[in-house]
Amino acid sequence: MTTYSSFAQFLEHLLARLTGPMHFRLILQPLVAIALGIRDGLKDARAGRPPFVTDLIVRPEGRKRQLKRALQALIKPLVIAIILDAVAQYLMLGTIYPGAAVFVGVVIMAVPYSLARGLTNRIVSGRKRAIEARRP
Repeated sequence: MTTYSSFAQFLEHLLARLTGPMHFRLILQPLVAIALGIRDGLKDARAGRPPFVTDLIVRPEGRKRQLKRALQALIKPLVIAIILDAVAQYLMLGTIYPGAAVFVGVVIMAVPYSLARGLTNRIVSGRKRAIEARRP
């Protein structure tokens, strides 16, 4: 395990992941994260909770609870993403950069998950309000 000597080297290795071994995971893992985000966004909307990212930013008192729920949903896929990136690094470079593996794992799992969860909640909640507003 080593560390990067420059940001340019980090970017070079990051771009190499797009065509290197196991590059299909860069499509599959975000799709899994989106599916998990949609599932949890539907749960949030049914429970009447505000959208995920908005709730994290606006309501600091509920932040810890929200992060805990997100981590419970994402821990296994996130760990798998980090391990797969470490394996890909080893196959491509002959060494492992743990910080980069964590960065890539978070970007390809947590970002799509958060966006999908929040958007799903907004869409479902908006439709729910529109239906309730039409009722006499």
